[in-house]
Amino acid sequence: MKKRTWRISSWAGVVTAVLCLAVAAGVQAEDAGKLAKAQPLEEFSGGHSVQGEPANRIYVVDTVFNHMIASELHVFDASDGKFLGLVPLSFIGFVQLSPDGKNIYVATTYYSRNTRGKRTDVVEVWDADTLSFEREIKIPNKRASSLTYDGVFQLTNDGRFALVQNATPAQSVTVVDLQQHEFTDEITATAGCWSIIPLPDTQRSFATICGDGTLMTLTLDEHGKLAHQQRSKPMFPVADDPIFISPGMLPHKLVFVSFYGNVYTVDLGEDGVSFEPTWSLLDAEDKADNWRPGGYNLLAVDADSKRLYITMHPDGKEGSHKNPAAEIWVFDLDTQQRIARIPGRHALSLEIDKAGDFPRLLTIDGGNVNVYDISEPEPEYLRTIENAAEAGLQVLAQPAGAGQ
Repeated sequence: MKKRTWRISSWAGVVTAVLCLAVAAGVQAEDAGKLAKAQPLEEFSGGHSVQGEPANRIYVVDTVFNHMIASELHVFDASDGKFLGLVPLSFIGFVQLSPDGKNIYVATTYYSRNTRGKRTDVVEVWDADTLSFEREIKIPNKRASSLTYDGVFQLTNDGRFALVQNATPAQSVTVVDLQQHEFTDEITATAGCWSIIPLPDTQRSFATICGDGTLMTLTLDEHGKLAHQQRSKPMFPVADDPIFISPGMLPHKLVFVSFYGNVYTVDLGEDGVSFEPTWSLLDAEDKADNWRPGGYNLLAVDADSKRLYITMHPDGKEGSHKNPAAEIWVFDLDTQQRIARIPGRHALSLEIDKAGDFPRLLTIDGGNVNVYDISEPEPEYLRTIENAAEAGLQVLAQPAGAGQ
């Protein structure tokens, strides 16, 4: 497959080119305006497709470290890398997509004087086709001021409720009813626990990781109230082998990786939570070179192929758990064997994209998004979207089957 780099032209550049061509042909200014308006809608209006249906998208959450009160969501067409538009996210906004791909949900914070003054926390609803604002839902002013980890903002699997991680610094979870457009509840049972993990094969259940190494699972009722909670036995030794908070998911299973490269698999059986035997990503040679996982949203699991993708770096040490990838490693979860390793291109976060004709792996290094074909065990590098963000640590794919 031919490799190429996507370079994105600005909206202004397109308009300027059209006007220059018009003037060169001796067309009057008003006729040039008509010429611009006659172009396909997608050429001039970010977010739209000609057919009025959302295109297959890649979404990049840009935290813009130098001016965090103006974070943004950048939207690209997955087929050709064209920049489609952006959604303003205010102060380090968190983003999730509706299961049908029609709505973008943003959990964010506003201050009346930008950097100070009265605080207002909201969950916003945006139209994914037009990238236009629809409504906001006010929530308690407790949303965590966190970087964009996958676990700080999630939807229940049925798409009914939004779940927002709180920190005051006490931990709790805000529940928002996306059908009724209202705040439903604050779950305080998660005190001492962090991260929101929707449980696979459930409608309204999620898990959170607790400070003593246990896993708490919670289920909401049809009104968004806490209906059931259960706490497991300790899953990992907190002091000796801390884990990254965002797992990969398989049917009835969660796959966590520790700072030292150990894999903890949670079995979500009918009789409750249980744990499979722990295994290591590292062989003897890897351990001698101090290979370790590093990054932010640093692992992804393709449930169909049962492959684990993770960003790795050598010469690991205390505090290197956020280092960018020297390599990306691929593991077969059935055999627990590494089946591929490729250059990491400084990746910090990963995402599996199943919305297109073949599965893709998306990586982001803070600024650029790299796209890989993962139809085969060894990922094939396809292309790069350059300058997709100033400081992006999260890339999201169009939900599989959305818009079909």
